[in-house]
Formats: sequence, structure tokens, C-alpha cells
Amino acid sequence: LRCSARGNPPPRLECTKDGEPFPAGVPRPVTRVHAGTYRCQATNRLGTAVRSVTVWVHCEWGRGSRGS
Repeated sequence: LRCSARGNPPPRLECTKDGEPFPAGVPRPVTRVHAGTYRCQATNRLGTAVRSVTVWVHCEWGRGSRGS
């Protein structure tokens, strides 16, 4: 997931997953533990913008390159 914002003055970004700080933009393999609600908040002296997204991770064992 990416969390980005532009503005003048430049905004300060705060990203969380299920209420805990989350380092957005850091590539990583996706597993079931990554399911949850992600929130990105951009703030500058003129205001605040917030976006949230809920991610579900489904795993299908025995399918794809590891399947038979």
C-alpha cells in the first residue's frame, strides 16, 4: 500500500494499521497478518485529510506454483 499526499505547505503523513504505526511504502510479502484496516492521515496547517481501507488476505493452499 502507498500512503502519499501533496500540498502547500507540504503535509505530514501518519500511517497506521489497526491503530498502530505502520511504515507505508516498505515492500514486503503479503501474509494473513497483513489483513486489517489501514489509515493514512495527511496534515498541514490548513487542514487534515484521512483515508482508510480494509484489507482481507485469502489463502488458497494447493493452488498456484506450489500446488499439484
